[in-house]
Amino acid sequence: MVLLRNLFIIAASFLPVVCKPQAPVVKTYLDKDQILIGEQFRIKIDASYKQGAFKVTMPEIPDSIAHFELVERSKPDTISGDVTNSVQQIITFTSFDSGKWVTPSLFVTFDPIKPDTTITVLIDSFPINVSYSPPDSTNQLRDIKPIREVIIKDYFWYYLIGGALLAIVIGWLVYRYIKNRKKKSPDEFVSSLSPFEEAMQSLGKLKELDLQNGVEIKQYHTHLSAIFKRYLSRFHNKNLMNKTTYDVLIQLTENGFSSDRLSKIAVSLRTGDAVKFAKYLPGALESEQCLGEVKEAIRFIENSKPLNP
Repeated sequence: MVLLRNLFIIAASFLPVVCKPQAPVVKTYLDKDQILIGEQFRIKIDASYKQGAFKVTMPEIPDSIAHFELVERSKPDTISGDVTNSVQQIITFTSFDSGKWVTPSLFVTFDPIKPDTTITVLIDSFPINVSYSPPDSTNQLRDIKPIREVIIKDYFWYYLIGGALLAIVIGWLVYRYIKNRKKKSPDEFVSSLSPFEEAMQSLGKLKELDLQNGVEIKQYHTHLSAIFKRYLSRFHNKNLMNKTTYDVLIQLTENGFSSDRLSKIAVSLRTGDAVKFAKYLPGALESEQCLGEVKEAIRFIENSKPLNP
């Protein structure tokens, strides 16, 4: 019998030893169990487990908790030890309901790294006493604060001086506006020649271009339109260089152009547009007629009184 027992012990010593990982441990700490309404308290959760054995999921906080409101939840902080790891989290609550209430039951979940059963640990619940501020029981009379003299500042003179300064500024701006109603000519239109002299001189230079050459024909009509718009710009003290032929014709109606005269200058300007945009090449006689109509239009404007000088 003794021999059999010894053989059994020896055989058992050679069997493989199966050890389950150490069970995780959850500890909770409460910083205070009595608060005033609206005051905050904190619950610290400390979940420890064998290193490399589990993956920890800290408690999920429901959206609505009876008698309590979630203020803040810190990020889980993992502290590594030699054998065990610890995951810590601090949850801050408050309450606006007076009375004695119990904090909610929350779960910490440990998912094993190796295939095994998930472990769920219920953390402790704590009774919290929520109360109002205690009344003053001393019944002591307190001194009434003395009457403070209020100094009333008189801002009349400030308003008067400010109003006078504002009136001066407005008057100066109105004066400058009236004085400068007529806009000055842009710097690009400043010339030692009068608008008429400059236009006639520029028209004379156009006769030097060869009206049998396609490139120079285009230059001829482009310059012809520019000379006329520059003359109008200087004559009326406003920039008309970027205006369309239609806009220029509207301006000419204000200069007293008759329908017949307006029709002739319109043909000259639109011929220039056709040369510039439609690659139209008029003959020499047609080009010279366009120059003549522009010259006559300039002479007519120069010798007439503009309606809006």
